[in-house]
Amino acid sequence: MDIEKRKEVIEMIKQLSYFFDKSKDRLCAPYGLSSIQSKIIIDVFHNEGSRITDICKRLNKETNTISPLINRLINHGYLNKVVNKKDKRVFYVYLTDKSRNIMQNLTNDVEKTTWPLFDKVSEENLDKIYDSLKILMEVTKEN
Repeated sequence: MDIEKRKEVIEMIKQLSYFFDKSKDRLCAPYGLSSIQSKIIIDVFHNEGSRITDICKRLNKETNTISPLINRLINHGYLNKVVNKKDKRVFYVYLTDKSRNIMQNLTNDVEKTTWPLFDKVSEENLDKIYDSLKILMEVTKEN
């Protein structure tokens, strides 16, 4: 692949990333959630009962960045923090009913906003997109 095509691929990925970030921000705004707060809630949704350090690793953020945000989410009723009985320094993070409802609403909203995008793509092109994304996922997979 020539240099210009590589640059173009990187630019397309940036534009798609921007599109998805803005879409997520727009979907989360009615719930008063910032982008990083929504990332934390989504991470806990998929990894309930995680330690704060595990959440930080998955989000590629430092503990001193994520811990205050988690505490704010706890104070606003989005998350619960449970102390490890053996080691009081360790906490496990869980969703509340409030955040479960938000996740259900967000899931529905994502489907409503993304599914119509696929209606604009032929089945043949959808197969090409799928195959290309599978390749991209494979080459970017961390070992």
